[in-house]
Amino acid sequence: MTQKANRKLRVVVCGTRFGQFYLEAVRALPEQYELVGLLAKGSERSRQCAERLGVPLFTEVGQLPANLDLACVVLRSTVMGGQGTNLALELLERGIHVLSEQPIHQKDLAACLKQARQSGVYFMTGDLYVHLPAVRRFIACAKELFAKQPALYIEAACATQVSYPLMHILQEALPTIRPWKINHVIKDEGPFQVLIGQLGKIPVTLLAHNEVDPDDPDNHLHLLHKITIGTAGGSLSLTDTHGPVVWQPRLHVPDLPDIHGTLVASPPAHMLESSTEVLGTCETASYRDILTKQWPQAIGRDLLAMREMILGNVDRAAIDMRAQQELLCSRGWQDWTQALGYPVLRANGKHQPISLDVLRQAALQISDDLPEPEESTVQGGEANRDVFTCSTVAESELAGVDAGVVKEGVERLEQAALASMLLALQSQGALAEPDRRYSSSDIFSLAQVAPRHEPVIWRWLHVLQDKNYIDAREDAFQCGQRMSREEVERRWMMAKEAWSGKLGSPLVIDYLKSNADQLPALMNDTQQAALLLFPEGRMDVANALYRDTLVAKYLNKSVAEAASRIASGKRSLRILEVGAGTGATTDGVVARLRPLVAKGLRVDYMYTDVSHFFLAAARQRFKDCPWMSFAVVDIDKNLFEQGVEPGSVDIVVAAGMLNNARDTDQIIRSLMESLVPGGWMLITEPTREFTEMLISQAFMMTPPVDDRKQTQSTFMTVQQWRDVFHGAGVGELAVLPGEDHPLALLGQKLFVIQKGQEAEKTERELVFTDNCNDMAKLTK
Repeated sequence: MTQKANRKLRVVVCGTRFGQFYLEAVRALPEQYELVGLLAKGSERSRQCAERLGVPLFTEVGQLPANLDLACVVLRSTVMGGQGTNLALELLERGIHVLSEQPIHQKDLAACLKQARQSGVYFMTGDLYVHLPAVRRFIACAKELFAKQPALYIEAACATQVSYPLMHILQEALPTIRPWKINHVIKDEGPFQVLIGQLGKIPVTLLAHNEVDPDDPDNHLHLLHKITIGTAGGSLSLTDTHGPVVWQPRLHVPDLPDIHGTLVASPPAHMLESSTEVLGTCETASYRDILTKQWPQAIGRDLLAMREMILGNVDRAAIDMRAQQELLCSRGWQDWTQALGYPVLRANGKHQPISLDVLRQAALQISDDLPEPEESTVQGGEANRDVFTCSTVAESELAGVDAGVVKEGVERLEQAALASMLLALQSQGALAEPDRRYSSSDIFSLAQVAPRHEPVIWRWLHVLQDKNYIDAREDAFQCGQRMSREEVERRWMMAKEAWSGKLGSPLVIDYLKSNADQLPALMNDTQQAALLLFPEGRMDVANALYRDTLVAKYLNKSVAEAASRIASGKRSLRILEVGAGTGATTDGVVARLRPLVAKGLRVDYMYTDVSHFFLAAARQRFKDCPWMSFAVVDIDKNLFEQGVEPGSVDIVVAAGMLNNARDTDQIIRSLMESLVPGGWMLITEPTREFTEMLISQAFMMTPPVDDRKQTQSTFMTVQQWRDVFHGAGVGELAVLPGEDHPLALLGQKLFVIQKGQEAEKTERELVFTDNCNDMAKLTK
């Protein structure tokens, strides 16, 4: 049944109530599908849908076009009192592939699969819920959890209208759902019924909302899905079908003679983990975005899977295995719903929304049940040292990642980036002939390098030479190897394998790979690097890069902890964040300040960036923080002519942006001058050359005029940063994490800097081991 892979499949959607989501899903796949019509009873809703989409409305199967590939049957199946199953069978008999919305009775499902095989077509059950982002994240985390520990219990809750997807989610998440057993069902007063049993030999408790409004059966659900899987190490929860996914490690009070003293001085690593950790993105979607984006996109995954089957790209054994899994899921769902019985009818259900502001105001009035001491018990140098050990709270982010995992990820990513550089140059005719030597001007000319990007390509040539990809003599370059597209693709695949789920989101590798594919256009300036980082103005790629990588989480958490410790015991706090950008670091800092503000701390947080784009987004995100202000500040210009006053700031935050300054010496001196005596700078920066950045963000960076110009480098080393800080007159300095730390190979550091209390103060530097427990003071 193999067909042309690039052919659009002709599809009709049957039903327009829930079918509207299928219509949007089809419309979102214009290269894969062509919507040729709707099949419905002819209601006003159906007519409006057909008119809006510009397709014919069919009211009988006989009216359908003869060359139809696929029908999406989005009608109630026989078991739900509808005609969906009969319609599916009729379409299958006509030789039309069918994707049918769940739920379907096992007997009906078996009949449809049998008819599909007899007609030489495919039948598949669609279930959008299992494809939603939060559900997929929960399933992935559950599988990783089960690879290390068995499940001890399952607690689940759902409305019975969506009990089939609950069984499907559990089927995907658990090693097996067989055998299942129902031990007891409780049907007392109230909207919920309780089912107790086993699933895959795991004890399970199901709380089922088994009520239906007969006039509006798809609405007035108290919930969709909640699932908690418990293990010896903790519990993993899908708090709602649309997230978030939460991990709660089990509390284990250590058996120590001096619990308080040990936990303060040298706590075990597991005691530093958050009691509740949101896995993946912390942001939840609005119901508008859920209905208009997430649901159609989730349905699109089933449409794409169906397309692969139709085009003959899926092994028959895999198709048969999927059918068996669908039958198993349907059988388990039937047993559950049969045990629960018919739903209770509750008529006249009304939508009664409640204002979120009411709850927010109530929450903001509660900060901490325990009173804080009037004054900090940590004084002087001990308080400073407390700030300098801020990264201890971030150790929990490592979650078993060791130096070996980091090394493999770094090396594979570097190999992929180097291969992409060479392929980009050779594809344009530069370094393409092994016997020819090319001058830099030859390379710039052949590769059509825009003048403003010549410094970046100079860095390429130096890195390629350092890594023995090319040879350089007498200001000319020669390459004896030819890089192939296949080898580049292989290296990126290996990089993604080493990176994803360990060092960060797969989106990071996808972003870097998209840059690699666009390198000729980036070099000649016909492609803007910023559009790849912010595609269509979206922030998901930037968030994956600046928030969701392992090292970003580590550094951002450390900065937030440092700010919290500095704020402790103060009555007022003034913060200046320069180059705040996406606010990846800001979010953590603000979250730690909120409870302190609620207890009376007066905060003046000035959020600045050179771009109005970021400021507009930040104003919206932090609109409930009246103590935050927003301003355009260009760090390459005089700070004190842009609203910053000397000696006015307690904390300066600069997260991963000073590498884009033209003159770091000058900006550090200015930032130091903006601090009050004893004030702090919290700076995160890359401190080595990153080949992956040379094919991506480097095309957005400002050419430096500081020491980097002399060393032909994109980023300054730790020693170069120390020289800059010493030249600006720092009081004390810590560099985190230490060189023996598992994350050291990633080459990104947090500089914790305190300005001296007096101008003549002796400069000191604190040198930390990777766990920040042993410190030595070096007096200069």
